[in-house]
Amino acid sequence: MSALSAATALRRGRVVVASLAALTAACWCYLFAVDVAMGTMGSPLAMPMTSVWSLPDLILMLTMWVVMMAAMMIPSAAPMIAAYAATVHSPRATVEGSTPLFVIGYVAVWGGFALVATGAQWALHDAALVNAMGASTSRWLAGPVLVAAGAYQFTGLKRAMLGRCRTPLGFLLTEWRSGARGAFLMGAHHGVLCVGCCWALMGLLFVFGVMNLWWIAALTTVVLVEKVTTTDLAPRVLGTGLAMWGGLTMLGAWP
Repeated sequence: MSALSAATALRRGRVVVASLAALTAACWCYLFAVDVAMGTMGSPLAMPMTSVWSLPDLILMLTMWVVMMAAMMIPSAAPMIAAYAATVHSPRATVEGSTPLFVIGYVAVWGGFALVATGAQWALHDAALVNAMGASTSRWLAGPVLVAAGAYQFTGLKRAMLGRCRTPLGFLLTEWRSGARGAFLMGAHHGVLCVGCCWALMGLLFVFGVMNLWWIAALTTVVLVEKVTTTDLAPRVLGTGLAMWGGLTMLGAWP
């Protein structure tokens, strides 16, 4: 019986991993579709070209930001989600929960971040500080954003949030809430930790281009590396590089 239970738990774990992979792949497919449609006149997925955004433009941009955050952050959150699922579906589990609601709570928090980011992009586009692709048109925007993102890598808040994101077991032991509502709240709590850890890096999208898929993939990789490593080497090296890049940009020594 125990062998059967263990096999069932293993199968459920594989289903969770496969589901997260499928969700991430679907998000990336949407981003690719938007990227292809951007240069197509009249496409419903085309980026707004003028400073005056219509309601459909706002909905499109908000949707794009939500999907982009899910595509970028779910891979690095996978260890936490898998640990939660393993706890809930363990043969010896004495707690109740819902992995889908945990994921929904996590994505909901990033959805809130996406709403703020959409507003920021609208304001920056209206001020002609970013172009239609969401990339900076001014070194006085790009430089300070790079420096700020680099400096944040060295803060105590960054270290604290990153440390919590790196320890699924510790999070589950200290923040456990049972039931469906508890699953959503736990996912949202983990989402808050991730936003606190990565918001400055997400701000770099206004430098490189909100729909530059190469930079989106690069930042996704950076976030993943930061969360799966156990030392502060990666954040510190990245922070130093970003700060130097920002300084050179403001001096006009870097494009």
